Amino acid sequence: MSNFVKATLLATVLSAGMLTSANAAAASPENEPKATQNTLGSTTVVKVNLRGYVFGFRVMKANVVGGLTENSYSMRADLFTSGLGALLKKFQIWATTTGTIDENGLNPIQHIQQNLDKKNRRVEMNYRSGTVDISIVPRLGSQGKPPATKAQRFESDDALSALLNMMMRGFRFTDEPCVGTIPVFDSKQHYLLRMERIGNRYIKQKGFKGDTIGCSVYYVPVSGFDPEDLPSEEEASTPVKIYLAKFDEAGLYIPVRMSYRISIFKAVIKTRNIEITKQ
Repeated sequence: MSNFVKATLLATVLSAGMLTSANAAAASPENEPKATQNTLGSTTVVKVNLRGYVFGFRVMKANVVGGLTENSYSMRADLFTSGLGALLKKFQIWATTTGTIDENGLNPIQHIQQNLDKKNRRVEMNYRSGTVDISIVPRLGSQGKPPATKAQRFESDDALSALLNMMMRGFRFTDEPCVGTIPVFDSKQHYLLRMERIGNRYIKQKGFKGDTIGCSVYYVPVSGFDPEDLPSEEEASTPVKIYLAKFDEAGLYIPVRMSYRISIFKAVIKTRNIEITKQ
């Protein structure tokens, strides 16, 4: 599983994602996402700040800002991890997504991801006429065995759109939150996010206090994976547990707490601040 996908799954915020910033640039107004041109009515702006912990040590910052109208969306996510040995590598990434919304779901228009490491890899995906134009610089050594098909690439959400899709369910697309499966394509790997309801939970933590809906999210690889990238049997059977809080003013179920436990490893992501405004 890629660092970005692993981090966004844990920091969903959409999800989870969904996602002001680990770097100073994202905090400036000119870098915040604007509503796409195809808009109706007012824009709802949502900002979520998250912190992640492993064994009680803070190892992750994730900050998200998104703009939603009736028929369009835009998002920016900034993710930073300080690293913890072999469990979580140190990295810093920002990503943006724009798209439209209809009765069937989200339709990404453009997704950009910039890694701020030594390779400085940049990924751009542009969606048009049943296909996705992909630019990856520097190039990846492989597109997986077998690679994702043209249809799998186009018919899937990018990682940020998938998290927003998850948060909108219960208000749009489905009658209830945390139901169904979301196909995702991250420029190489195609996988599914399969959701199952678990017990509700009252959460009291810095930044949030209230009732939540529990959701187990399973990561199901489909194509575009090299053998060494495939999850182990334990990883495949272990979900990320996400607790969603209902925000009627935004039309979203926003993740306020996420956890992932495997073997002796346990990561916990907590939402520290949520801001919702209308423009």
